[in-house]
Amino acid sequence: MTDHELTTMLKDLADAPAPRPRIDLDRARRVGGRRRRVRTAALVVGCAAVVTAGGLTAVSLFRPTPPPAPAAVLPGPAPVPVAPAPTDNPLVAKASFGWLPEEIKGVEYAAGEHGDTVLAIGRGDLAPMIWLSVYDREPGPPRDLSGTPKQVPQKVGGRDGHWITADANDPLNHGDSYLRWPTPDGRWAQLHTYYLARPDLQQALVRVAGEVTFGPRAVPLPLRISSLPPSFRLSDATTSRRPDTDGVPWQLVLQYSANGALATINVSPPGNHRTYGLGEPECVTKNGLKACVGIDQPKAAGITAKELLSRITLLGPDESQWTPHVIG
Repeated sequence: MTDHELTTMLKDLADAPAPRPRIDLDRARRVGGRRRRVRTAALVVGCAAVVTAGGLTAVSLFRPTPPPAPAAVLPGPAPVPVAPAPTDNPLVAKASFGWLPEEIKGVEYAAGEHGDTVLAIGRGDLAPMIWLSVYDREPGPPRDLSGTPKQVPQKVGGRDGHWITADANDPLNHGDSYLRWPTPDGRWAQLHTYYLARPDLQQALVRVAGEVTFGPRAVPLPLRISSLPPSFRLSDATTSRRPDTDGVPWQLVLQYSANGALATINVSPPGNHRTYGLGEPECVTKNGLKACVGIDQPKAAGITAKELLSRITLLGPDESQWTPHVIG
């Protein structure tokens, strides 16, 4: 090859387009905008359902949007029995994160009729999110995955897992990533990640997955409840850590259904911009925390909001003093 030929090849290479980035931030923004529109529509529909039913149907208005429910369940190995969950705490996680990237600033938990999830979340308008879910068997393809879903093999902690992607050449699915792997007790775990833009994203998510621990864990909460009426059944329990939205570092919401009534307990540091639930709330600020209780139909519930509030002891904002033993 002559010097002239080499110079020509190098010039052609310099003029060629740059390779496609592994993380498509424009696509992530479009996905996020679509999720926000769906979340807003769901809230409007939920409010309409409350008005139509006249309070006879308990609905959840506070749950942050979880990953879409699986469309189908694929056959797999029978799950191994797991340890029983604690009964004195309404919020029990099926799995827990170990290592998390520095962009993550907090972990949220959700349990109840709308599913159990653990969410590692960052800050900002497009906060990075890593959803952790556990299933008895591997679910079908994610509903919002465009095209024909493909599997790209990936070892997680020595186990044969895989990425779910619309592009076989990009396991991370342009930043809207799905990683699945079998758990030691025979179930399946999934990480669903978006808005987490970093050059080593694939290695980081494999490390996150490899350091997840499985088994029921009662999440420490900032209150004790001396007792609940026998008719109370947990509808939803959730913690949130979104100061950009709530105006406080964290918030706890517990919802119970009782004979068609809905009882909601909100706990947070003072300064919260929003409370959730139906009915006129009764509130108290004590020991550095604010608690509000609302019950839409006290007669059906068998207890008033004021009476339920009197059964609550607030443990303060120091999270080291919170308890996994909440009720009783």
